[in-house]
Amino acid sequence: MGSFVNPFKIGKTYCPENFIDRKEEYGYLVGAVESGNNVVVVAPRRFGKSWRLQKFISEGGYPVIYLDLFGSFSLKGFVQKMMKQAYELLKEQSPVGFVGRYLKHIAKHVSFSVDVGGVSFSIDNELSDELLVEQMYELLEGVQKDLKRKLVVVLDEFQAYKSISEKLPESLRSFYQTQKDVVFVFSGSMRHIIEELFFEDSGVLYHSCLRIDVGKMLPKEESVEYIVEKFNCTGKKIILEDAKRIYELTKGHPYFLQLLCYELWDKADGVIRKEEIDVIFDSLCERELYGYELIIETLEYKYLKNVLKLISEQTGDYFSNANLQKYKIPNATTLNNLLKKLTERGIVEKLGRGKYQIIDPLFERYVMRRVE
Repeated sequence: MGSFVNPFKIGKTYCPENFIDRKEEYGYLVGAVESGNNVVVVAPRRFGKSWRLQKFISEGGYPVIYLDLFGSFSLKGFVQKMMKQAYELLKEQSPVGFVGRYLKHIAKHVSFSVDVGGVSFSIDNELSDELLVEQMYELLEGVQKDLKRKLVVVLDEFQAYKSISEKLPESLRSFYQTQKDVVFVFSGSMRHIIEELFFEDSGVLYHSCLRIDVGKMLPKEESVEYIVEKFNCTGKKIILEDAKRIYELTKGHPYFLQLLCYELWDKADGVIRKEEIDVIFDSLCERELYGYELIIETLEYKYLKNVLKLISEQTGDYFSNANLQKYKIPNATTLNNLLKKLTERGIVEKLGRGKYQIIDPLFERYVMRRVE
């Protein structure tokens, strides 16, 4: 058994053998890009958005510039990262030739350095934001024309755009309305911001993209099969019923399912015992204790358990008098306010009009056991 490594993977690095389901959503993404449409992918945090995007980058067959907006804190930094990726896509260009050809209007303001990570570009502080934005779009257009192929720009965690520029959505729309061969794929995990930008008629990017909404948990049958296979082919054994227990505890959430399986594989002996599953799941709750207590401090915790029980046990009609009375919630306003706060925190997800699901199974477990 010492020759085996833990088969369960967590993080942003795409791992094909750990990609469960999502075939329909991925196929829609590929088809949308092929037809030249911009796309916005909406899903809760830790729900597999980045893996889906990485799968597209590695298997989609298009030249891609990928930028995670959580990793950029200024327009200049954002453009510098775009320059580096554009340079790497072109491959045969020298840094001097790249700057002269694609950044000619700001060439005297650009320098570069070479280290183990490749070539990096720097822009001095004299350029205005307007000129930076103009040059950014000229760069994308020039790279696309020289590649003679559709260029895909992936902007991950787009809800963080304000850290770069509040005008970024408006300038993006102006650019891609006139440039059919540069396609944008946006993704976001803060639904209320993405909804406001892309799907409300007052939003700057309203009706500008096709929508892929990843709101469903992983399917039970495929997930259970995956769990059994991964344990049993790496020197450890788990029976079907215990694999189902893992799915039940994690509710089929991609991140938490992988996390619980990782911890079980790492700590268990050759055979996974049923009692170990709940013990390790509870230990994961303890790890998150500090963060969860901070969240509870900002919520109306008096009715928190009641609301989570309501969501987990009812399929809808949350605001009916019967449900308010059954779960001892004083009124619809209290329920609505708490649902809004839980949604903004990413703990629950709104699936439609008056329908929600709990996203974080560890938080639900914690609340049910600790909050009175």
